[in-house]
Amino acid sequence: MGLLELKSIKKTYFLGSSVWGKRKIVEAVKNVSLTLEEGVCLGLVGESGSGKSTLGKILLGLEKPDQGEVWFQGRNLYNLKAKELKELRRNLQVVFQDCYSAVNPRLTVGEIIAEPLRNYERLTSAQEKKKVQEFLEIVGLCLEDIHKYPHHFSGGQLQRINIARAIALKPKLIILDEAVSALDVLVQVQILNLLAQLKEEFQLSYLFISHDLQAVNYIADRLAVMYKGEVVERLDDMEQLERLEHPVSKKLLSSVLPPYPSGERLGIINNMTKISL
Repeated sequence: MGLLELKSIKKTYFLGSSVWGKRKIVEAVKNVSLTLEEGVCLGLVGESGSGKSTLGKILLGLEKPDQGEVWFQGRNLYNLKAKELKELRRNLQVVFQDCYSAVNPRLTVGEIIAEPLRNYERLTSAQEKKKVQEFLEIVGLCLEDIHKYPHHFSGGQLQRINIARAIALKPKLIILDEAVSALDVLVQVQILNLLAQLKEEFQLSYLFISHDLQAVNYIADRLAVMYKGEVVERLDDMEQLERLEHPVSKKLLSSVLPPYPSGERLGIINNMTKISL
């Protein structure tokens, strides 16, 4: 069993009022099964409405599946008691797309990063401050930033703060839900480089959810393509990206890749050139 395993996940929404007419049935996720091994970044890509974000919410416990099981570290998340789930959740963190709404604007950066530490660890004020400063440095921010508020930072800097909070407990898995899509290309590359470095340093696993195949190709080890609630294609070797066959995969591929000569290895795409932090 992998670090994370989804077994036959289904989620249906009923939209509209049953009083005035029939409800619209939306099958957001249809019988999805996925496995994520430790130390691997799995890219989950699809167009808007494909069901990928709904699947992410199910993994985080924000949406309950109508059917299926979510296993994390060998335990079924939806069969656990509250105390057991809380303990398991320390190894399952998330970075959302909207870096601004993900933080409390009334808290300092130090308080934001310290939040998970306060929930799970008993530290003195001095120990907490030292750890927060350590993670600020790790994500490329200044020690003096600990006393600042979210409005003092750009989107890219604020996403670094969200990443620092996500790694504060040194979790096993981080779900990255469109974590770079709201940033401009240069900042995207910087954040993706940072995530790649953190993955190696802390032996992290990622579920990288995105509509952007270019960003997914940049960081992912494996790929799953979703369309209309289903996983329609999988790829275990990102070097074979040009061999994707499903029509929606080809559509995503053509939107970001220029034509390549037959057999040419796909490298860093378009303007995404690796740069130092």
